[in-house]
Amino acid sequence: MKKEEIWKKIEKIFETPERGIVSTAYDNVPYSRYMLLHNDGKNLYAKTIAESVNVDKIEKNNLSYIILGYDAESESSYLEILAETEVVMEQDTIDWLWEREDHQRFNLEEEEVLIVLKFMPKEIKLMNANDEIDKPEVIEFNG
Repeated sequence: MKKEEIWKKIEKIFETPERGIVSTAYDNVPYSRYMLLHNDGKNLYAKTIAESVNVDKIEKNNLSYIILGYDAESESSYLEILAETEVVMEQDTIDWLWEREDHQRFNLEEEEVLIVLKFMPKEIKLMNANDEIDKPEVIEFNG
């Protein structure tokens, strides 16, 4: 598949906010959780409460693995993304993401701090996009 075709399929999956599985590992222990992910065309973003994220552990191992877009009923294409993770506390980014989401899930207590996790892809695998099972189309990012 040509790179342009791969990007079109990736962009289609990126079109709407998606619940994805975000996995990390600290001290040789894996952690996974569902997160609502938004994108800016290149990076993925998720908001969370500062207390739910151990910033020190992200700084020690900032790699995350994300599965995004799978629908078991239609056996649709989905993405597996290896990304560097950054904790963002700038108000502009938090406000941008806040405007994109519905806020029903977040009733912040006075002492809670909202932060954003920014996922910068190093590699995106487009899965189920061709006739060969488990043969991904891969886009790698340099830098």
